[in-house]
Amino acid sequence: MFPTNDFESIQAELISHTIIPKPRLRRYRSKSGKEPYYQFSLQSQIKPYREFSRMDAVLDSYQGEFEVFSLPNPMISHKAQTGLYLFQDANKGDDTVILGGANTNEVDAVVAGDFLQINGSKKAYRILSDANATAAGRVTVKLTQPLIQNYISPSVVKYGDDVEFQVSMTDRDSDATTADKARWGSHFVELIEQI
Repeated sequence: MFPTNDFESIQAELISHTIIPKPRLRRYRSKSGKEPYYQFSLQSQIKPYREFSRMDAVLDSYQGEFEVFSLPNPMISHKAQTGLYLFQDANKGDDTVILGGANTNEVDAVVAGDFLQINGSKKAYRILSDANATAAGRVTVKLTQPLIQNYISPSVVKYGDDVEFQVSMTDRDSDATTADKARWGSHFVELIEQI
């Protein structure tokens, strides 16, 4: 599993370019189009050289942009939610989905900033605004971006910590320094969502 716990700072950014980025063209030309995708920037603390070297070896094993791997959601989720499903079909281009399976009249059944993932795709979507459940346990969820494909109900929906991104490493920068005969180092890594 990718060592997200070894990084002190993790940021997610939605990239909405109309030009397909080079790292997405190389291996997954048929799967990755011009749809918006997430890029994660991870920065480690300065570590003693032995720990730095261990981390270097782990990062080496991911083989750069040619290796695609699953990344458990590295962002802190505001809520844990299970049992959600797509209540009605959702079409490519929609930026709102209706979910079922929430607790009856649950306040903040979904929370802005959390991620969800609809079965049938590796794509993760971020929730734009908090939403409450109805008496029937349904939640109308506004997303930060339109859906990249059609989804059929009752597809299972993963939420928060259960979301897994499909990514590859696009940038890696390591910096080792020596001071008073001791060596230290830190890492900066960028991961790009591969859909």
